[in-house]
Amino acid sequence: MTSEEEEGPGAATSTATTPSVATLPRVTTAVTSSDSDDAVTSSSPRRPSPHHLPCTKEKEEKEKEIEEEGIIEEERIEKEEVVECEGDDEDDDSSSDTSVLVVPYPELVPVVFFCLKQTTCPRSWCIRMCYSLTNPVSTWFERVSMMVILLNCVTLGMYQPCENIDCSSERCQILQAFDAFIYIFFALEMVIKMVALGIFGRRCYLGDTWNRLDFFIVMAGMVEYSLDLQNINFTAIRTVRVLRPLKAINRVPSMRILVNLLLDTLPMLGNVLLLCFFVFFIFGIIGVQLWAGLLRNRCYPEENFTLLPRPYYMADEDDERPFICSLPVDNGIMSCSDVPARREGGRTCCLDKDDALVSVAGLCVNWNQYYTRCHTGHSNPHKGAINFDNIAYAWIVIFQVITLEGWVEIMYYVMDAHSFYNFIYFILLIIVGSFFMINLCLVVIATQFSETKQREHQLMQEQRAQCSSSSTLASEPGDCYEELFQLVCHVLRKARRQTVALFNTLRGKPRGFRGVGRGRGGGEGRERKANGEGGRKRRIVLLRCMVKSITSIFTFSGSLCPHHSKSDHTSPAEPMAIAATSATEGCPQCATALSLTDGVGPVRSAASGEAEEGAVEETDREGGRSGDKDKGKKGQDGARTRVGCNPKKQCKELWHETRKKLWGIVESKYFNRGIMIAILINTISMGIEHHEQPEELTNVLEICNIVFTSMFSLEMILKITAFGSFSYLRNPYNVFDGVIVIISVCEIVGQSDGGLSVLRTFRLLRVLKLVRFMPALRRQLVVLMKTMDNVATFCMLLMLFIFIFSILGMHIFGCKFSLKTETGDTVPDRKNFDSLLWAIVTVFQILTQEDWNAVLYNGMAATSPLAALYFVALMTFGNYVLFNLLVAILVEGFQAEVRDIVAKYCHTILCFRIQKMMEVYKPDWCETREEWSVYLFSPQNKFRLLCQSIIAHKLFDYVVLVFIFLNCITVALERPKILQGSLERVFLTISNYIFTAIFVAEMTVKVVSMGLYLGERAYLRSSWNILDGFLVFVSLIDIVVSMAGGAKILGVLRVLRLLRTLRPLRVISRAPGLKLVVETLITSLKPIGNIVLICCAFFIIFGILGVQLFKGKFYYCVGLDVKNITNKSDCLAAKYRWVHHKYNFDNLGQALMSLFVLASKDGWVNIMYHGLDAVGIDQQPVTNNNPWMLLYFISFLLIVSFFVLNMFVGVVVENFHKCRQHQEVEEARRREEKRQRRMEKKRRKAQKLPYYASYGHTRLAIHTLCTSHYLDLVITFIICINVITMSLEHYSQPQSLETALKYCNYFFTSTFVIEASLKLVAFGFRRFFKDRWNQLDLAIVLLSVMGITLEEIEINASLPINPTIIRIMRVLRIARVLKLLKMATGMRALLDTVVQALPQVGNLGLLFMLLFFIYAALGVELFGELVCNADYPCEGMSRHATFENFGMAFLTLFQVSTGDNWNGIMKDTLRECPPGRPGSDYGCHAGLQFISPMYFVSFVLTAQFVLINVVVAVLMKHLDDSNKEAQEDAEMDAEIELELAQGGLCCMMGGIGAIAGTTGVAVSGAGVGGAGASGAITVGTIGGPSGGVMAPLRDGGGGGAAHEGHTRHRCQLYSPAQVRGLSDCQESNYF
Repeated sequence: MTSEEEEGPGAATSTATTPSVATLPRVTTAVTSSDSDDAVTSSSPRRPSPHHLPCTKEKEEKEKEIEEEGIIEEERIEKEEVVECEGDDEDDDSSSDTSVLVVPYPELVPVVFFCLKQTTCPRSWCIRMCYSLTNPVSTWFERVSMMVILLNCVTLGMYQPCENIDCSSERCQILQAFDAFIYIFFALEMVIKMVALGIFGRRCYLGDTWNRLDFFIVMAGMVEYSLDLQNINFTAIRTVRVLRPLKAINRVPSMRILVNLLLDTLPMLGNVLLLCFFVFFIFGIIGVQLWAGLLRNRCYPEENFTLLPRPYYMADEDDERPFICSLPVDNGIMSCSDVPARREGGRTCCLDKDDALVSVAGLCVNWNQYYTRCHTGHSNPHKGAINFDNIAYAWIVIFQVITLEGWVEIMYYVMDAHSFYNFIYFILLIIVGSFFMINLCLVVIATQFSETKQREHQLMQEQRAQCSSSSTLASEPGDCYEELFQLVCHVLRKARRQTVALFNTLRGKPRGFRGVGRGRGGGEGRERKANGEGGRKRRIVLLRCMVKSITSIFTFSGSLCPHHSKSDHTSPAEPMAIAATSATEGCPQCATALSLTDGVGPVRSAASGEAEEGAVEETDREGGRSGDKDKGKKGQDGARTRVGCNPKKQCKELWHETRKKLWGIVESKYFNRGIMIAILINTISMGIEHHEQPEELTNVLEICNIVFTSMFSLEMILKITAFGSFSYLRNPYNVFDGVIVIISVCEIVGQSDGGLSVLRTFRLLRVLKLVRFMPALRRQLVVLMKTMDNVATFCMLLMLFIFIFSILGMHIFGCKFSLKTETGDTVPDRKNFDSLLWAIVTVFQILTQEDWNAVLYNGMAATSPLAALYFVALMTFGNYVLFNLLVAILVEGFQAEVRDIVAKYCHTILCFRIQKMMEVYKPDWCETREEWSVYLFSPQNKFRLLCQSIIAHKLFDYVVLVFIFLNCITVALERPKILQGSLERVFLTISNYIFTAIFVAEMTVKVVSMGLYLGERAYLRSSWNILDGFLVFVSLIDIVVSMAGGAKILGVLRVLRLLRTLRPLRVISRAPGLKLVVETLITSLKPIGNIVLICCAFFIIFGILGVQLFKGKFYYCVGLDVKNITNKSDCLAAKYRWVHHKYNFDNLGQALMSLFVLASKDGWVNIMYHGLDAVGIDQQPVTNNNPWMLLYFISFLLIVSFFVLNMFVGVVVENFHKCRQHQEVEEARRREEKRQRRMEKKRRKAQKLPYYASYGHTRLAIHTLCTSHYLDLVITFIICINVITMSLEHYSQPQSLETALKYCNYFFTSTFVIEASLKLVAFGFRRFFKDRWNQLDLAIVLLSVMGITLEEIEINASLPINPTIIRIMRVLRIARVLKLLKMATGMRALLDTVVQALPQVGNLGLLFMLLFFIYAALGVELFGELVCNADYPCEGMSRHATFENFGMAFLTLFQVSTGDNWNGIMKDTLRECPPGRPGSDYGCHAGLQFISPMYFVSFVLTAQFVLINVVVAVLMKHLDDSNKEAQEDAEMDAEIELELAQGGLCCMMGGIGAIAGTTGVAVSGAGVGGAGASGAITVGTIGGPSGGVMAPLRDGGGGGAAHEGHTRHRCQLYSPAQVRGLSDCQESNYF
């Protein structure tokens, strides 16, 4: 337990009882042998005071001492005071012990090392050194320690792996000396603490986890130095050094709390980890069984063919992406006949080997046609990293697939080598691994986080409640600024008073004299006198507030300042009362002491009331308003009281009038709207800038900038004039505005001297000014601000984590990653660990999951396959724990901010207005026919009645659904390449007509029966019907246009064809579960919209900044040798091409698209490299030209990708919970009923004779064996060993191992057969098959036996059997692993969560399918003709990933939704049509430039950001539910146990009564045996001495409800008369 945790309860216990022994000397008696500190717990041992002064004096001295430092920590002082005064009252339990010591420190061990007491010389020094009386963290010793840790971080970071190989340089020697010094310091620190605290024991040095970490680090250092002396260089020990920065965590309390929180989640995360192992084993074993050695397949020439340049066919030089073929036994996609022809100089070779000697100009020999034999080779893809040759490599592959990076490539390899249908394995793995398991991690951390947060919060509340008498802070987000501002005001006012006093004394005026028209009443002076030593006190309190606000970064409170929760405040309607009460309670300092010189006293309290609302309100309005009214009144009063005309006074009045008018102008809504419009126009003017813009535009923009800057300056001057400087500065928004204005003015002045200044970028912050005008946005920002302190702590933790892993990476991989260039030079790879900067960038890149697999391959190739452990650890801790903690912080922030969203539907208002307008022009006959449908069919019309009966029929909806599904199939069959006039085209056209006719008929029937618009249930009143109607209308237009000669207006036809793909949306309204999910999403659109707005603000700021930094710089030269080319003119002179990267920053549109790719974290590394290499406009890029640009990209990723986009999760989760609330009541009722039923069932079971009562001895023994816990444990152990033996199989394993594994399999199978048959005997057939686990056992046994027989048959070759069947049988053995689930209860709870969530996730899956379906059909229409070949190379698309037909489009979209290389696919669709060629043979048309980004961005947004987050929401909901249910189950079991026990007790009491009884009737009950209980409990109702009888009363089914579900078992006392009646009843009950 950390000292911080002990502090909480300590405060509670110590302040709970305050004895009035204030004058007793502080002497604590403690017995050496006992733990006497239980009475008072405190976080820090106290320093002994040399003279034991009385308590009060001590307290005074201490307060003075602390006041000098400017810090008062109320809680601490109160605690100290009580502890010290209470010290002598403590009595020891074991006072029998004679050896009583006087101990100055009750919480430290009295004696350490058997001889050192607390007052003995070396130990008392050590104690004094380690601890001060106040805060243990603020002692000088701890500060020095912290400084040394930071110094160590610096020295670790200065390590250079490329130079410090033998450590001969001077720099290295110095670093080594530092290292030795730091090590010695840490060792000394450990020794001192050990002497002070003792070594072993609960309160000693090793009792604390963090101290154990320190101890481990020192010990590792000792091993390292001792090995160095013997000249053994052991790198693994050296790397332990990198853990030293972890010592910092213990020194920063808030970081320690976050880490403790993570440690809290470990038990639950342990279950998730178990589930992971489970998935890894199952999928790993399947992979090894199916594909061991298959990825080594290559195309070799025939055996006697020797002319070829390479031993086997390689697609490129280094065989990075090999051509993997399928062996004849498998049916993979690729065979050696698919090897492409050889190309030279851009032309395809076509000659045979016979023509090799004949040289024909421009022709060459196609050697590739001779690689015809598919054979298993030696190397695996990606430097041997990707394969399924054994379970370890299979796990690496599975982990890579789960992280969703580069999984597509692996899938394609396996599909090429084995079978097209292997995609099922990968998609299952992604759904189970990525969508479920990893989100379970997030859900576990988030639920745990909110629990821990509430616990911490309550603790703080309690502590605060105890010290609230002197508490001064009631803070909301704006309050820290407020406190600091008031402190500055106070200092300024005091300075002014002193100068005025000095001036008056110099002029010889009396002391209390005031100038005319100071506008100050006498009340304030009186108040100041009343305050007595107000000035000093106020300064102390403000300093305290300031220190608190600064230290609050190191606390764990909910907002930026430590504060009471909202319940502690009075309601916002009475803020003045708060100020008044706080003033009377002896804290006038914060509320009224700072009524400013302008007389704006009570203003802030009014504003704080509004801050309560949760939004950052604009206090300037209230400030200005009340301030000016006060001023005005005071001015007028002054004018009335003083008679006579005074020009000075008239000027003052005029000034007041002017200010009043100005105030009215500034506060008017028109002024604010004008400013808002100005900001918008200014944003647009900044966004217009682009590469190669005309000179005129540049000049116009410069003028615009000057105009806007002057406008904002004017606004600032007007506000300062109207409000007065203090009121203006009081609002933080105004300060923000003012800073921007001042910077803009400086920039314009600086620009006139020439040269663009850096200050331009600050202009962009004007965009954020818009937030003031949008209340909804403001609310979201407040949530952001409230989580800021936790996020700041998280960032510190993240930095520490990245730093440690970077240094570890430098030690392991430093200077080992290199690449061969085309010219044959070796250069370091861009993703390397050669210096601290690049190590940090690489680690950060791995954390974003982008291209981390490339670093993994390099690491494994450069060192050893074990390097994978480093990357797996980094990904697991970084991504799945730390980043999920960030999401948890944000989700918790949103849940704490519960608010009601009032949805206003403009739609209904609009309809209402139209109706009103129509009523005026209604003819009379319309009014008479209001009830009629479409004014034609009366309610009694036969046709209308027929239509109504059709709709009412239960089959109607199903029939329509069938037609919708059939229509979906025909939509899926569409593709652009179907020839006009072919049978397929004719079929599709006719089917389109038929479906259109059916849907028109359906719509007609509905309109006739319900009415079109008028009436409650009219057709157009439902938004789903509007969607249906729209689709029908589109289909009709489509048919009309195509009949009228579609060739002329092809564009229109195409758009209509695209709209046809939306037809599947009609399914939604007909599936209730799906409808609920969609409605949830629609209701969360508004808050999601707010977040999208915040995102947009950041995107626009970074976009404009990107345009200013990089416009025109993303061009490069494409040619054979570009080494010597430096700019565009060189490139064009050499006849090369000067092209730009697809993702660039030439204008705002391009910049936003590049930023979206960055935000989705796919492909951001390449964009970052382009940014780093950029030199200038029309300059050839140079590698790492400007490393400072890293700041731009990494800050964007941190702010937008990790922070703002994760708010999506918060919003979706919050709204999902809100939507579920109306179902909660129903669910609770159902749960209660279920609970009642189960209680009854258990009761009945408890009262019945067990089924095995009639068994014979042998069968009973077997039954006892089968139900014993030990059998389960043995079977579990056997299964574990079986799993291990199964995973030992690998590619080309020796024969001996194969035989051993075979016999192991026989042994395990026989064990399972014996277990199953024993259970069959024990339970009987019916009971055996009732249990699901038994069914699984039997299935496993049958499969195993069948597998063995098949293998034997094949070996003896009596029957030919397909080896694939045997392989499948072997794979099915894995089902044995599932038996483990029976034992792992925690994991089963998690799985229950997943299973419960399945129906809802099923609905989500349907929605996914619908989304995929629509986008796939659209994709086939749009991109079906895109060509990828050697002439038009593709980056993302390939022969596997295309939109050629519906199935492939579906698979490609799945790849896009997982975010793997989707930006490459989008790049391919963005290609420009080559000039001078028709677009048709190339598959492009000009419209794609605009449609493609919209298509992909919308799909990625819905699939990646919204729908996946709904999965998280569903899982969170169900995890909560399953936790509740588990709790209820436990309660129920306990209740029933209690009932049975009480029943037994009552009877025993009754029995005793009978034996001693004088009058009584004995009635003996039957024995009741609980299921599984060996003995029987006898229940009797027997007369006692009083003549009454004790009897157990069980509530029947009817009584259950009356007791509100809490059926408790009671003993009742019956009279002898009642017993006679009862006895028959009892007997009938029990027999």
